[in-house]
Amino acid sequence: GILNPEDIDTSKETVVTFYHANGADLQVVIQDIIDRFEEEMYKQYGVRVTVNQTSQGDYDTLRQTIASSIAAGNQPTVAQSYPDHVSLYLEGEAVKALDPYIEHAEYGLEGEESDSYGFIDRFWAEGSIYDKEGTIYSIPFNKSTEVLFYNKDLFQKYGWEVPATWDDVLEICEAWKQTTEYQNAKNEGKKVGGIGIDSEANFFITLIQQWGGQYTGFDANGKGAYLFDNPQAKAALNWLVQEFNKGNTVTSTHLGTNYCSDAFKAVQLPMTIGSSAGASHQAPTADSDGNFPFEVGIATIPQVDANNPKVISQGPSLCIFQKDNTQEVVASWLFVKFLTTNVEFQAEFSMASGYVPVLKSVAENPVYAEFLANADGGKYISALSAKVCIEQESAYYTSPAFNGSSTARDQVGTLLTKCLSAEDGGDVDAMINAAFEEAVEE
Repeated sequence: GILNPEDIDTSKETVVTFYHANGADLQVVIQDIIDRFEEEMYKQYGVRVTVNQTSQGDYDTLRQTIASSIAAGNQPTVAQSYPDHVSLYLEGEAVKALDPYIEHAEYGLEGEESDSYGFIDRFWAEGSIYDKEGTIYSIPFNKSTEVLFYNKDLFQKYGWEVPATWDDVLEICEAWKQTTEYQNAKNEGKKVGGIGIDSEANFFITLIQQWGGQYTGFDANGKGAYLFDNPQAKAALNWLVQEFNKGNTVTSTHLGTNYCSDAFKAVQLPMTIGSSAGASHQAPTADSDGNFPFEVGIATIPQVDANNPKVISQGPSLCIFQKDNTQEVVASWLFVKFLTTNVEFQAEFSMASGYVPVLKSVAENPVYAEFLANADGGKYISALSAKVCIEQESAYYTSPAFNGSSTARDQVGTLLTKCLSAEDGGDVDAMINAAFEEAVEE
């Protein structure tokens, strides 16, 4: 059961361990909210709560460290987590179901379930993708998505409209090949293309959704199932291969880098698709007077059907682990609630990190509203990116997560790269079918 307020032992200090993957700057922001939380717990319940935050450096290390600690029985009480992390921890029955806490008369969330308790709907929905029953095992913390970055100066120079669909994109790609900028870059021996793609896996998963296919799901027995081997996914990949071979689409792998931002800033690409959280890396370097070589525009990513938009959302949530100490678990839940529903903290963390706040009401926060009001394609490009993310919130989707579902992400990324690396002129359908068969086997 859940420890009720009158049963809290105020004579003992309660320690909450919080594992995450944030850097030094964000740890300062988190420590401030920790201090406020500890003060609030003493004021409201008369209990001394100490929250110890520990950064594991990156998300892979975070997952591995927690998996090892679960095996040893000394897991933390709270952690940042991606869906595949939570699914892994659930295999060890180490994660708490949060529904009883969400609905608790004293500790629960304010608002209505139908309104996602004030969270952005699709972000909230991610917490219930772990089984067919929709049990909630995680609460959204901070999110990012994929957006379209484009060279606003080029678009204005040539009279191009911001693309809403892939057909619009291809028109610009073909027009781009006739420009002086394209020819100059090509003559200098630089790699050029119409639109760059940072993450092959993210992009392909989104294309599967846009083409009407499924990526992962649950079978009739409630077990996780890989569903990406479907006609829609193959049609999407066929389209991408054709446009890649025409030089319209390029990937970071093709450019020989992890990201397309350098090529974009060097005007080798008029457009690129990348993470909203990395917006600051897309802006070219300003001169000594603060002037930028060109202004960056940001828009929602193009769609197959502009009336039924789909775009991936990412970024960690928070989960709580099983503990024998009931008071520690309650304190952990209250800490998670404090982090995720505190409008000021969500605004501050978003501005400091480049991620999108998870609460609808943050947009009305005066400080955050001013941040968004300053949005531009140069110095305040992170604000512009956040603004676009908020505008496209209805396009986010969720895919069922289970232990091993991240393998599907790896495999679709690999098969996309493999198909784009194949020699042009062969039987594209046969190549795609073979790549899918190999990915499913893996």
